[in-house]
Amino acid sequence: MTNIELAPAFLLHRRTYQGNSLLLDFLTRDHGKIRLVARGIRKSKAPIQMFQCLKISFKGRGELKTLANIESFDVPRRLLGNDLVLAIYANELLSRLLPEAEPHPGVFSSYQQFVENISQSSDDEQQLALRLFENRLLEELGYGLDFRFDFSGSPISPTMNYDFAEQEGFVGNSGGKISGKILLKFASDAMPSLSATELKVAKYLNRQRLRALLGERPLKSRELFVVRSL
Repeated sequence: MTNIELAPAFLLHRRTYQGNSLLLDFLTRDHGKIRLVARGIRKSKAPIQMFQCLKISFKGRGELKTLANIESFDVPRRLLGNDLVLAIYANELLSRLLPEAEPHPGVFSSYQQFVENISQSSDDEQQLALRLFENRLLEELGYGLDFRFDFSGSPISPTMNYDFAEQEGFVGNSGGKISGKILLKFASDAMPSLSATELKVAKYLNRQRLRALLGERPLKSRELFVVRSL
């Protein structure tokens, strides 16, 4: 019998379940991504907010456990427009890619930082925050990149250009889309100060890496709006 009290969590997704109940997918700090049933909660006048850190208690046997209590542990966030689409995109990545019940506290921290700062950030700052979040998620899933070396293990040269091959890594090519200088910047502590050009390269790389994991089924968040930041 599982009985967890006041676990830090974010709501990722909800849907109706057996009339007056909901199925709720949470990202928790200590228990990973979990699905809970909230019985009779559709009659409640207090909705469970997304993009707000909560403390949840749950219990039960088997895979589908029951939400016992929920408390607000954060300020409410009313995200609109581009901010909302970016946050929904982050939620969808977590829902699609994270395994069930496998703790990833680093991903939790990265997501929390992302949603806390999204509405106070400029466009470039939002793009950087999104790329950093994607990087952390990919690293936690075992798909991190070492930007210091090419596919053969040779050091990246700042004077060469490279292409990215999904199953191999960085391949030297005089006509490649990515300069070695940018890759070495990605490998350094200077990544939080990327230029607009460098951000485009980071976006291109992450799209290629995520595509291999997401498969052919498109992200619904990309269908909502045409948003250049995704």
